Amino acid sequence: MSLLLFIVLSVLLSSPPVTWADEMYRWIDEKGTTHVTDDPSKIPPQSVDRARKIGVRSTPVQQETPRSSEAKEDRVKKYLEEFDQKVEVKKKYEGRVSELDEELRLIEERLKEIEELEKVDYEYYIPFRDPRTGKFVAVATPYYDEKVRLTKRMEILKTEIHSLEEKIAEIKRSL
Repeated sequence: MSLLLFIVLSVLLSSPPVTWADEMYRWIDEKGTTHVTDDPSKIPPQSVDRARKIGVRSTPVQQETPRSSEAKEDRVKKYLEEFDQKVEVKKKYEGRVSELDEELRLIEERLKEIEELEKVDYEYYIPFRDPRTGKFVAVATPYYDEKVRLTKRMEILKTEIHSLEEKIAEIKRSL
């Protein structure tokens, strides 16, 4: 018994500070929900006749700081602003992807044109044997430099498009 008394006292003494109300009121509304308050002005007029004073020294009431509606409105406003920012960034990335896709399409068309032009003039670009050295010499087409430049640009565009698509997918997941 003394062990139980020791445990109860140690719990009570080590608990956080609480406030004790002088009077508590309890009532049951029309739906059957039980309500408890220490402020009689909070009792609805239709329930005043059903409210009863209850023993208060046995139940501690911790003070709660109610969240203000302004704090909730600020959180909602902040969330909506962040949401709008993410949507704007997503639109910007999608616009950039469409620009890069168009550039990529134009490069592919130009490479096909070059391929057709080279087919027409193929016989002029066949390697020949150099009369002085006796070795075969490769002959480059006039489009060779352009083909190399376009092929490199095409790889850069594909890499950038892939990167932007990953960012767009990440934004979609966060929305």
